[in-house]
Amino acid sequence: MGLIDFCSLFQNSFLIIGTGSPLRQDDQAGLIACDELLRNDVFCLKCEYGVENCFGEIERFKPRYLIIIDAALFENGRPGDIIVASEESISEVNLVLSTHNIPLTLLIDLMKKTWRLEKIYVIGIYPKSMDLGLEVSLEVSSSIERLVEEIKKCIRRERRMEELV
Repeated sequence: MGLIDFCSLFQNSFLIIGTGSPLRQDDQAGLIACDELLRNDVFCLKCEYGVENCFGEIERFKPRYLIIIDAALFENGRPGDIIVASEESISEVNLVLSTHNIPLTLLIDLMKKTWRLEKIYVIGIYPKSMDLGLEVSLEVSSSIERLVEEIKKCIRRERRMEELV
């Protein structure tokens, strides 16, 4: 999805959420990315087992943009592939998040209406294995590293731009 300027996600009042299951190998991707962002002074809200489990915390932050990082299955994906999908493009790429008990389109509608969000983006990392276990595949681990570095670069760039204004 080259149509989204990745750094533009981090220009407004945004909240990054990392979600997944800590007990299912690559399904930990969003949680691990969140831990890495936190270690690098980038705030990220960890929501184990689904965004719906953090509604109270999201309410407190009142973001304009919500950015969800999770393991995700999508059309033509290979282990470690990363996709950035806006809410409008989710059905186009047949995006399925791993940990949601509520269908993703319904969840997005609910969140947009509840918090008056302007935009919701999903950053999906294609898993190699979602079996029970604590080990994350090399492909997904490498993708998490790349993703965290890109997010850090974008946020640094946006902070520099704000200082100039």
